[in-house]
Amino acid sequence: MKSLASATLIIPVLAALHPGPSSSPAEPAADRIPAFSRQYRTGCSTCHTAAPKLNVLGEAFRLNGYRMPGNRLLLREDEPIPLGNEAWKEEWPRAIWPGDLPGKVPFALRILHDVEAARGDESGSRFTFRFPSEIYLLAATTLGQSMAVFLESEWTLDSGIEVIQAKMKFQDPIPGIPERSLNIWVGLQNLYLITFADRQIDRAGRFRFLWQEFQPSALKLSNPATGEELVSNNSFQLGWTQPSIEFNGLLGGRLFYALGAGQGDGRVSVDNNNSKDLYYKLRYKLGGLDLRGSYDPGGGPVVGSGGQLLDRALILEHFAYFGTEPVSDGVSDRHRSYGFAARALYGRWDVGVGYVRSKYDRPWGLRARGTLTTSTVFGKAEFLFYPWLMGSAKLDAFEAPIPGNYVAEGFTRGGVRRIRWLPGTILLLRQNVKVVIEGEIFSRHRLSEESGRPRPHSLWIRLDVAF
Repeated sequence: MKSLASATLIIPVLAALHPGPSSSPAEPAADRIPAFSRQYRTGCSTCHTAAPKLNVLGEAFRLNGYRMPGNRLLLREDEPIPLGNEAWKEEWPRAIWPGDLPGKVPFALRILHDVEAARGDESGSRFTFRFPSEIYLLAATTLGQSMAVFLESEWTLDSGIEVIQAKMKFQDPIPGIPERSLNIWVGLQNLYLITFADRQIDRAGRFRFLWQEFQPSALKLSNPATGEELVSNNSFQLGWTQPSIEFNGLLGGRLFYALGAGQGDGRVSVDNNNSKDLYYKLRYKLGGLDLRGSYDPGGGPVVGSGGQLLDRALILEHFAYFGTEPVSDGVSDRHRSYGFAARALYGRWDVGVGYVRSKYDRPWGLRARGTLTTSTVFGKAEFLFYPWLMGSAKLDAFEAPIPGNYVAEGFTRGGVRRIRWLPGTILLLRQNVKVVIEGEIFSRHRLSEESGRPRPHSLWIRLDVAF
């Protein structure tokens, strides 16, 4: 296993250092392969540090409804196909307001292959080829000046095809208010509760933080004396995508706000209750490129970036989420979560720390029993050694203790306490071909300690290709 892992690491490194034969002008360059590279005729590194991890310009691009900020060097080169004449605007409402279609097909594929070496879980140690582990079909484009769409679907061998996101954005829908101050996102979508932890905005590696994955239904309390077990029917996850409507906008270019209503755990066509979850988000950026994609007078990008757009800024974030999930006949589990995060960008350094706390009133559906409280502290530090080589270290400490009144009744097993380290290396063989080596190391894992099994450490090597 060690020999195979070493070979798997060495071969991509040699491939990355060897530039390969030069392309003739007639050949398609690798940096024009994914959908937005085709649409805007620019390299992946314009918006990504290591895709899908966004740099500061990429985040401004996303907030601008997949439109480049006002930068003459990054203007769209391919011409859209008009749907109607510009003069129709003067005839509205007696004519349909003109729009356009993208000049190039707005689709892209992303294929992921994984090698997994793990130990300590219920199935014992394993060494697995997941070829492929996931295949994504991605589509996104603008539709005229004020609308945009995004689609993300995933295929896995275990789950088949699943739609992850399918959303539409309406930008500046109310005339007369300040530009970019109000937008509407509608559809099945990622809530982006904390951006530096998000899988699409900031995650270059494989693993999410534990607070994004936790479900009360995974918490199985047991009474060793009687053999009784309690299992919740609440399978809600904060990190899930869900059908929702979100109103968001930028105030002054540096303050982002969002208010949303989501379906919660009901990700199917019919909600699992008649209540919609509510959430809000706030983000403020100090210094560097603002959230509109422009610098303050006298400002500019960090020099010597080696082909990457770097920044010097501090980003502060906060969210709150309020929801309800049915857990038994006539009983609902009311839950709420609060999160805070700070992220510092300083040249090649990207460092962040955060805290999330959640409360579930009746996760086991019993009216007279206590509240489940979870908390997590998490952080990351990434350093860009070269434009094609990034080191990463992440840590999260998650706790979901057994409520005191359950302990008094003899339920002493099933609580969660985990401290996990995620060291990693991200290697860009090309702008659209990435190798990720990432370890998962537990310094505390309560479930393993209770069962007498070793902690479930793992090593993952991922080949990620987008075209």
